Parts: sequence; structure tokens; C-alpha cells
Amino acid sequence: MRRRAPAWLVGITYIPFGLYNGFVAIALPFLLTARGVPLDRVLGLQFMILLPSFLSFLITPLVDCGMSRRAWAIVCAAVAGACLTFGVLLIPRASAGADALFVADLLLGYLAAQMFSSAMGGMIPNLVAEEDTGAVSAWLNTAYLGGSGLGGWLGSILVPRLGFGIAAPALGAIVFAPSLLLLIIGAEARVPRRVIETMWRLFPDLRSVIRTRAAIVGLLIFVTPSATFAAQNSFSGLGRDFHASDAATTFITGWGSAILCSAGAMLGGWLCNRLDRRVMFVGAGVLSALASLGMAFGARSGVVFFAGTAIYYVLAGINYAAASAVAFDIIGVNNPLSATQYAMLMAACNLAIEIVIKGDQWGYNRGAARGLLLTDAAFSILTGTIMLTVIRFWGGTGREARVSTNVAPA
Repeated sequence: MRRRAPAWLVGITYIPFGLYNGFVAIALPFLLTARGVPLDRVLGLQFMILLPSFLSFLITPLVDCGMSRRAWAIVCAAVAGACLTFGVLLIPRASAGADALFVADLLLGYLAAQMFSSAMGGMIPNLVAEEDTGAVSAWLNTAYLGGSGLGGWLGSILVPRLGFGIAAPALGAIVFAPSLLLLIIGAEARVPRRVIETMWRLFPDLRSVIRTRAAIVGLLIFVTPSATFAAQNSFSGLGRDFHASDAATTFITGWGSAILCSAGAMLGGWLCNRLDRRVMFVGAGVLSALASLGMAFGARSGVVFFAGTAIYYVLAGINYAAASAVAFDIIGVNNPLSATQYAMLMAACNLAIEIVIKGDQWGYNRGAARGLLLTDAAFSILTGTIMLTVIRFWGGTGREARVSTNVAPA
């Protein structure tokens, strides 16, 4: 008998990943550009720091063996918090050009945060009832997206006001603390595999769980750069291009994004039980191009910036709720490689994000803010149209993988 946990409690425990991601995506561009670092260089640093977002699946099988996934999640959150503390202290050195240690530290922290995410993703199908997957997707992404906004806002506010010495440990502690909620939720009713057994059987087992049409189409959806919402990583550095004040930019990309993304995630969770989750995933990305195009061709004013980012954030929330629900459909229940498979799906999605970040950097170098926004919109419209066509004519129902998992039990 699987242990059931409240969807809201399981979902909000995901917030450490959002907090860490928010610092890298929102606070970091704001803090570095404020110290005179060009935005294109900031995007290059972000690209390096985010490498674990699509490479972590190479070591994520460790989360499916050895310690419980709950223990893995708590340890990974602690490592992420420690790396964030050290990374904040290194910002002055990175601003001056000595950024190798800075990137290595935040990269390690992002790897830990990514493994925390995989451990949570692997646990969730076994902790909540099947009929609650839509609800838990909403709460999980409310925690992630709201946490991203909160992490970005806190980083942007605390560092300038408190200084590096005080803000650094405070931010690290804030990232780690929510993971302790897992002690209330409890662990899964499972016996983890041994490390050698898991690695030996990894590829045969993965072939078993990804051979369905739903899994193949799902993987294509995640890896295609059709709904990445990558421009979020640049918004805090674009405010000045639209003549928005630093205070207003900090609000809309921090608390504003937390509120709007959370609202979108809750709406997305509700829609997940009524619409095709895959169409929601890709369709939200296609619609986001309207916001990007509006900002690209609109007046360079704070009003245009705030309106465009607000629409973008709401659609991002819908997109992420749908993404989690699609992933849980593919993983199914009692899957001994659930964390590994969740990591692979997120790695595919994050690879697409990295591709668009590099594209956005290319666009910014050639056309400043307009070039970046047009590049982001082009990815969403062109690749999104292709994926919606694939879903329509070859996608099936998208729920086939839930009925059975043919992998030997752990």
C-alpha cells in the first residue's frame, strides 16, 4: 500500500530548487549588470552554470539507490545552500573577470539543486494518489516558480542592502531550510537498490520504461525548444533597455514573477485534468511569443516591459504545471528508476532551454533587446507548430505509460 501525502505539502517542499534557480536566473543578471558586467557576458556565465540542468541525468541514478530519496533530497538541498553562500561571496571577483571559481561553485550548487529536483520528482508518484497528480503538479510548480521569483527578489534586495558577508549565509540557509519539510512528509515505502545493481541494469531498465509511444512523444516534447520560456533569464537585465527603474524591475522579476507564475501554475494544474497536458505544455510556449513580439515592437517604456513580462510569467506557470503532469504520466507508479527518468525528461527540457539561451545571447549581440526577444519568439513559434502537429497526428492520448511499468521492482 503506497503512502499518501497531501498534494499541497508535497508540492511546496519543492521550493529549494526554485529558490536556487531564481538566484541564478533573476538575481545574478541584476547584480552583475549593476556592477557593469555586459548582459551578453552574463548570459555566457549563466550558460556554464546551467550545464547540470541537462547533464545531471548522468549521475542521477545514484538517487535511485543507496540512501532513500528523501535523504538524498535533504543532502542535496544542503549542498546547494552551501554553494550559494560561497557563490554570493565570490560575486566581486566574478565582476572583475576572475569568474572560474565562481562558475565552478554555482555549477556544483546547480548540480545539487538538480539532483534535489530529481529526487523529489522520483518520490512524488509514490507519495500522492494518482488522481492528485494534476493538483500536485500545480503545487509543485507554484513552489518552483514562486520560489524562483522569491529567490530572485531576495538575492536582488539582500545583497545590495546587507552586503555580501551577511546576505550570503542568509540566502544559503533560506535555500536549505524548506527541505526539512520532508521529515514531516516521510519516506517512500521502498527498499533502494544497490549502486552496482542500479548502474548495471540502468540501460535495459530505461529501454523498458521509454519504449511506449507516450514516452517517445513526451521525450520529443521536452527536448524540442518550443516552450522553454528562456527569456525569463534575461528580464532582470533588460529592464534598463525599457527605461524601467531598478526598483520596478526588481519587483516585477522578483515578487511579481512569483505571484504571476504561481497563479499560472494553479490555473495549469486545474486545466491538466480537463485538457491534453502535452498541448498545454507546447501551446503555452507558442502563446508566449505574443508577449515577446509585443515587447520587441512596442515602445521602450516601463508599461510595455511590465505588461509583456506579466503575460510571459503567467504562461510560464501554465507551461511548468503541464510539464510536470506530462512527466508523471510517463513515469507511472512503482517505477524503480523514477528519479532517473524524471531527470532525463527534465534534462531534455533544460537542454532545449540552454539552446534558446545561446540563441537569445546571439540575438542580443546583433539586435540588443529586440534581437533577443525576436529570437525567443521565433523558437517558440516555429518549433511549437511542429510539435503540435506531431501531437495531433501521432501523439495518442498521452496517458498510456501510466497503466503499466514493466521494470523489475526495486
